[in-house]
Amino acid sequence: MVALSRRRFCQSIAGFAGMMMLPSCSLQQREEQFVSAYTNSQGRHFVARFNHQAKVLAQVELPLRGHDMAVSHTESGRVLVFSRRPGNYIFDVDLSRGHLNQVIKANAGRHFFGHGVFSPDGLRLFTTENDYDTQTGKVVARDAQSLQVINEFDSGGIGPHQLAWLNDGQTLVVANGGIATHPDTPRKKLNLTTMAPNLTYLDGVSGAILQQFSPPHHQLSIRHLAVNQDNKVVIGMQFQGELSDINPLVFTQQGSGPITACTSSVDVWQKMNQYTASVSIDLAANIAAVSCPRGGFVSFWDLNQDLLIDEFSIRDCAGICVTKNGFVLSNGKGAIQQVAPFSSSALSHFEASGHKWDNHMVNWLS
Repeated sequence: MVALSRRRFCQSIAGFAGMMMLPSCSLQQREEQFVSAYTNSQGRHFVARFNHQAKVLAQVELPLRGHDMAVSHTESGRVLVFSRRPGNYIFDVDLSRGHLNQVIKANAGRHFFGHGVFSPDGLRLFTTENDYDTQTGKVVARDAQSLQVINEFDSGGIGPHQLAWLNDGQTLVVANGGIATHPDTPRKKLNLTTMAPNLTYLDGVSGAILQQFSPPHHQLSIRHLAVNQDNKVVIGMQFQGELSDINPLVFTQQGSGPITACTSSVDVWQKMNQYTASVSIDLAANIAAVSCPRGGFVSFWDLNQDLLIDEFSIRDCAGICVTKNGFVLSNGKGAIQQVAPFSSSALSHFEASGHKWDNHMVNWLS
């Protein structure tokens, strides 16, 4: 297996009842901080800002479990938390003051998929949603302040999940997972034999479908993604077929090229147990990290060659976030670990007792 050298890598990385906020550290310290949702040992749900040492610096209690977050680039302290799929709510949180500002419910006949992104100018929010009467995926543009709907367009498939901007700031890439769901049976997958996932590129203004790409197997559900500096999209899959089937689960797609599996051994794909959870890219090193909670590890991929270069074992791994020294990982046991490819052990390991971190983590921008 061809791998990046340690030297090369190191050179490349030169309102609501119960709401509360804990004391914040001084911004003068400029320490890296992160945001994630979690559930405590009493079953209460929160979104929290924390540091590498797993010290919670601020948190707000949520009525329901959160999934992914969008941190505002234009309003200090503002975070939007999306309820877990298929969820009906967006929680508008001010983590600087410890306020739950507002709760937005999906429009009638809709539910969210746990993800959303602000537009590059910060004026709009784009969410993935399901029109569950027609089982049509939607991308909905909302005013970033009021969160009221401005416009909507078809996502290009069923079950749109995570979405991201290309570097032009005008094109959205959407992971259409292909799975039909309905709030009457929230976690039931209704169309596994006929599902047709795809990766769709949309014009962020008109909603026009620009390109679409399908994975090599119709039961490879496209769930999570991230985009590197060359607009290469890294895709984390979840296989919905027979338990005995072994398929690649990490793919890339770029330009007009097909969705292509990254290179790894059959043993690694089997160890993933048909499931990936979160994708993050170190843009400087051009290395992607993909969490595999069922397999109990995080995989690292050289995006110059689309090749597995390393693994790091972490039980029930959840969120991943890039840092100046590699990646920060969380898990369902409260762990916060700093890791880097080619390191034999974690650079740091701390635990937030009683915290079951959810599947996503984002950088805090102050």
